[in-house]
Amino acid sequence: MGNVSLLFGGVALFLNSLVLLGKVDSKSAGFFSLFTGLLQTFIATWLLIGASPEEQFGFASIYLFAFTYLYVGVTFILNLDGRGVGWFSLFVSIAAAFYGAMAIAGSDPMGALTWFFWSFLWALFFFGMGLEKPNEAITARVALVLSWLTLIVPAMAGMAGLMNGWYDMVWWAASGTAILYFIVSVKRTKQAVEVV
Repeated sequence: MGNVSLLFGGVALFLNSLVLLGKVDSKSAGFFSLFTGLLQTFIATWLLIGASPEEQFGFASIYLFAFTYLYVGVTFILNLDGRGVGWFSLFVSIAAAFYGAMAIAGSDPMGALTWFFWSFLWALFFFGMGLEKPNEAITARVALVLSWLTLIVPAMAGMAGLMNGWYDMVWWAASGTAILYFIVSVKRTKQAVEVV
């Protein structure tokens, strides 16, 4: 069930990145975000029933995504001010960083980097929407890459039973490439802003 949650979360993030790039209508993506948030809320609640305290900590993280997608969906559909989503994203960014730190403590470097990627993305949403600092170009690129790298591909690989040593090597190579891409994108965005 967790992989289903990841898969649809990735698709919703992919569509939302296309909204930022001006390729998809926000209301259209908003409905998909709303449906994804409802699905993830159901999955998280189902998994939490009867879970041990250790399992609850992991399963509760699904709500970070679920409530983000619910909030984004309603905001897009009703054309609301996005500052509330932005400030909510600050909370989620901090929570994701905590999950990343716990993954380090649990000797899970792949999980830690994934959580730090997500923390970075939610921080970008906070700066763009909460603080109203224009950063759509970099946020869209980061969201687009992370939708595939940290959600869609891992979910599909997990459902297909392909989580093995080869997958790990490819994932680490793709993550390193993504980090370089983010650094270059930030530099180009800064240069473009300075020219204007």
